This record gives sequence, C-alpha cells and structure tokens, in this order.
Amino acid sequence: MEKSVNVQIDHREAAFYSDSISIIYNPSKFILDFKQNTPRIDQIQDKQQQTIAVKHNVIILDVKFAKIFLKTLKKSVEGYEKKHGEIKVPKPTKKTEKAAEEIVTGKEEGYIG
Repeated sequence: MEKSVNVQIDHREAAFYSDSISIIYNPSKFILDFKQNTPRIDQIQDKQQQTIAVKHNVIILDVKFAKIFLKTLKKSVEGYEKKHGEIKVPKPTKKTEKAAEEIVTGKEEGYIG
C-alpha cells in the first residue's frame, strides 16, 4: 500500500536580507543570528537624530547539521565563483578585524535575542 503525504509550503514570511551575522555555539547547537542594520534619520521634536534600526532572524542548528550546512555553503560559493567569477572581499581594517573577532563566541550566555 502506497502512503501519500501532503506537503504545504509557507510563503507568508518575506525573504530576509542580512548584512551582519553573529554565531554562538555550545556542545549541542549553533545559533546563527542574521541581522539587518538600517540607518535612518528620525525627527524628534525639532531635532534630527540618527537611528540604526536592527532586525534579526535567528536559526538554531544541530551541530551535525551545522557541519552539513558549512559543506553545502562552501560548495555553493565555489559554484557561484565558477559561473560568475571570484567574490572579492575587501582587505580587513583594524575596525573590521575587531568586528570579525566578535562574531563568534564560545558561550551561549553571550546571546541576546
């Protein structure tokens, strides 16, 4: 007897653009916090004030799936570069090096979200 399975795809959430990521892990999971930083100017009374609006989407991965995700992403980047050319990443500055060091921490307690 053949079993039938109904699959529904949820399209209610729009795609999310990310320009920053934080990764936190512990022995059982990886937490990927994809962030979108949008600067804007707010008018407060008679003064203009710059505000950074931050949205984020969090994905929690089992450690084994994190490893599979890493391999899949690497393969996809290699395929992209083969088809479209090398992705050029700017050389790090002191500011970007410091930011990169802060991306990954080994303690889940550091996660706020």
